[in-house]
Amino acid sequence: MKIECGCHCINCKSTDLESNRIGELEKDGYFDMHHTCNQCNTHFDHLDGEAFSNCEKCNFFS
Repeated sequence: MKIECGCHCINCKSTDLESNRIGELEKDGYFDMHHTCNQCNTHFDHLDGEAFSNCEKCNFFS
């Protein structure tokens, strides 16, 4: 799912990201998401800045 949010890759700073909603929609309209960078293949949490080598929530496996 391609979402425009202004995020940058935590590894290479690219804005070319694929995004996955991983949580429920909150009352304020926000939701948690993970990004995968199309430039360097880093998979990371939108807010925490944590990178994952494998993610069952998104079916991402490096």
